[in-house]
Amino acid sequence: MSDAMSTFVQESQEDIRKLNNALLDLEDDPSSSDAIETVFRVAHNLKGNFGVMGYTEASNQAHAIEDLLDCIRDGELAVTGERMDLIFRGVDNLEAMVNEISADGETQTNPKEAISEIRASIEAGDDGDEAVAEADDEAESGADGHEVPLETLADEVDLEDEAQLYRAVIDIDNEDAPHVDAMFVLDATNDEYDLVRTVPGDDTLESDEFGGVFDAYLLTDSVVTAGDIEGFYEESRYVGDVSVESVTDDVLEGPADESDDADEQDADDDSSASSSSAASQGSQEVESIRVDVDQVDQLYNQVEEMVTSRIKLRKIIEEHDLVEAEDELEEHGKITASLQDTVLEIRLVPLKKIVGNFPRVVRDISRDQGKEIDFQMDGVDIEMDRSILNELSDPLMHLIRNAVDHGIESPDEREANGKSREGTIKLIGERERDRVSITVEDDGKGLEVEEIREKAVEQGVKTEEEAAVLDDSEVYDLIFHPGFSTTEEVTEVSGRGVGMDVVNQVVRGVDGSINVESEPGEGTSITLMLPVSVAIVRVLFVTVGNETYGVPIKNIDEISEFSDVSVESVEGRPTITHDGNVFPLLSLGEHLDVPEMNPGEDDMVIRIKDSVRQVCLRCSDVVGQEEVVIKPFEGILSGAPGISGASVLGEGEVVMILDVETL
Repeated sequence: MSDAMSTFVQESQEDIRKLNNALLDLEDDPSSSDAIETVFRVAHNLKGNFGVMGYTEASNQAHAIEDLLDCIRDGELAVTGERMDLIFRGVDNLEAMVNEISADGETQTNPKEAISEIRASIEAGDDGDEAVAEADDEAESGADGHEVPLETLADEVDLEDEAQLYRAVIDIDNEDAPHVDAMFVLDATNDEYDLVRTVPGDDTLESDEFGGVFDAYLLTDSVVTAGDIEGFYEESRYVGDVSVESVTDDVLEGPADESDDADEQDADDDSSASSSSAASQGSQEVESIRVDVDQVDQLYNQVEEMVTSRIKLRKIIEEHDLVEAEDELEEHGKITASLQDTVLEIRLVPLKKIVGNFPRVVRDISRDQGKEIDFQMDGVDIEMDRSILNELSDPLMHLIRNAVDHGIESPDEREANGKSREGTIKLIGERERDRVSITVEDDGKGLEVEEIREKAVEQGVKTEEEAAVLDDSEVYDLIFHPGFSTTEEVTEVSGRGVGMDVVNQVVRGVDGSINVESEPGEGTSITLMLPVSVAIVRVLFVTVGNETYGVPIKNIDEISEFSDVSVESVEGRPTITHDGNVFPLLSLGEHLDVPEMNPGEDDMVIRIKDSVRQVCLRCSDVVGQEEVVIKPFEGILSGAPGISGASVLGEGEVVMILDVETL
């Protein structure tokens, strides 16, 4: 994909997100002038961009949306749920076409039906007012498309003081799609002059029926010549021939000769919107840049190589005792750490990039289900690593859809329970040093502990004895068990029991954790605790037989020799008691199926922090620690229990990194 096409796709995707959210604001408050101006401006921008890139059907869809919004803005049509559905359907078509363009450069979506429905809604109007408005518009601009006498128009605009009225006859230099370039010419004209009227009117100029030539009636109170005005238009690459008349109907001088004074040319340059904008851009410092994702990933891979190189250097130094090389390595480490921080910052992306369409999702589902929901997002400007955000998009969508489908009750049910008919769902992001918390909370019916216990037994997830001893937090964790669901019937939104387990796997896969809190009748809160950046962490290397594994040091509380601990048997399982708490003792050799594993008294025991998991791990030996890059598995190995990823050591050896929570 070319740079221009890539930029077009990215900007269009961002505009569609803006349009969706602004439409939601408009639906919520039809009297909001800010909302209607935003949606109109963004729709107009999309129409122009699609047209410039040659995607006529997409441009026509955006044009239909813009026309309907124009009627709403002018008070000719009211904001209704049905009209908003039509607009949202059109926006969905635009989004689908942008995605198709991104994939193969062409569009397959056919928007004609949606366009026809929008046009029909415009024509139907509100109580026939639309027909009257159209008649008024035609009377104002000249229904026959002929020019308006300058003297007549001068009387209408009531010229005062030094104001001058001009008519510029403009020939668009684009035979294939003159209506597209006409929009850019009009935008530039509005920036420089007071555009009183065009003949033909805007509807014709922006349609396929436009023939390429139009009159622009300009009002200005500055001293200009015909050369100034013609020079302004000739600066544009969209315009061919231009002629200008003044209010006195005298034909004024043509464009300045090439030998005219340079000062006049400078004035023409200044009057050009594109020239002044370019000059302004050139004199400003670049405070932000657009970075290609592949380049960032390549840079990150280089950082990984530097980390590996540092490990190699350290081993060489340990073997040869080179004091001077040790100093050099220390400096190398500082450089690597600085580069690492810089790259990680480059990769950070705001949370709103993946949750920007959530308000629209909530709106559509709640409308389908007849629910009233106030959806709020806070703290979505916090930034996280791009790769982590990409993984979180679907899990967060699961949580939002479940909150709408399962959490929030119907308006009648809420009212019967003494609650407001409108439910509330919040998505809240917070940054806590190197971790981020993302919470989805609702004020719905909450989770019923006993119902979950019964379903767990009924579905074979737990025995009656096991379910009976679970505390509330452990019961809530059952909703993440594969295939588990409390929903009696499957809906199009959720209820298949295949969503929450995916949420759990993905969050664990990026070194995160999940906490569920709920109160029956009051609501549910699900919090994801996640790292800000990808995992470059310090690990403890342990041997299990002839194999080596890594355990993140942040998860370790204590390391002991096996001969120094007291092992007891509880229900046939080995345990260790520490500070009155009983810790199951897991043999890594058995759980990892390590061949030729010979347990002995010289084994080591690693006690994991209570906050992570109440467990001890038995291994053959502890052989050192190092800061390493952890690469998560992809494909069929993704989400494998007990393993969070792998790291490549200095000698090229691949070491598995243990996930002690799922081991």
